[in-house]
Amino acid sequence: MTLIKKASFGILLFLVQLLSYNAKAQEGQNSLLWKISGNGLEQPSYLFGTIHMICKSDYFMLPQVQKALKESKAFYGELNFADIQEMKKMQEMIKSETPLSQRISSDQYQIAAKLLKSNLNIDIEEFENMSDLGILSTITYKSFPCKDIKMYEIELLQMAAGKKTGGLETVAEQAEIMSSMAGIDTIIQMLQDLNDKDQNLTAKMVEVYKKQDIQEMIKIMNETSYMDTDNYDLLLSNRNHRWIEKMPAIMKKQSTFFAVGAGHLAGETGVLNLLKLQGYTIEPVTK
Repeated sequence: MTLIKKASFGILLFLVQLLSYNAKAQEGQNSLLWKISGNGLEQPSYLFGTIHMICKSDYFMLPQVQKALKESKAFYGELNFADIQEMKKMQEMIKSETPLSQRISSDQYQIAAKLLKSNLNIDIEEFENMSDLGILSTITYKSFPCKDIKMYEIELLQMAAGKKTGGLETVAEQAEIMSSMAGIDTIIQMLQDLNDKDQNLTAKMVEVYKKQDIQEMIKIMNETSYMDTDNYDLLLSNRNHRWIEKMPAIMKKQSTFFAVGAGHLAGETGVLNLLKLQGYTIEPVTK
């Protein structure tokens, strides 16, 4: 897997996560790893909440996560990271046949150009042949606080070598969600926020992730300018319900380790509660 392809997956995943940490955490759920059992399962499965991109200096891998993955027969992420065709689709989705200067107004172009130069020292011409999704993804990557980045899904995939792999959704499905939000207005807002209240959002999110403090993560993400009711449904509720429709059949076939953005775990429409409502026993794995 090349660095560019790794980055493409990581950027989209992190962007989805950055815009989706807005669930209401249930008290006491300060764990990233959860055991799923009962409801007819012959062997337990596991659900792990990731932060999709993290600086190498902040990266950690819990021993209980390694143990759970080793004991599982299959590894499923939000996307199937081992699918080469999926990765090729990702590369295509960041391109645009219509130049940026022709698909937005002159005023929007000038505002974006000024913000890109002042905040990231990037000339807007670099984005001329990128899609809005590609532009937003690149801004996310460029604004990251380090250059040496680790991606949990890639690390887990390497640890899962030899196991069955799969995804709970496709690149096209995930990109469609992001494309509905990744317009020029969102791009400009993100650039403005780099020098505003969201400037240190990533650093704060990483710190609370390392503490496995779901509630504090959500409080931080509630400060962002990206979330409203419609986007909440798009990014969290609707996707969680679709995943829950697929997970029972996967778990019935074999013990499976699922890795999804940590923002999908908690809340009334979070994956944990939806599994409980289906009759599964959900337990935190802390050691």
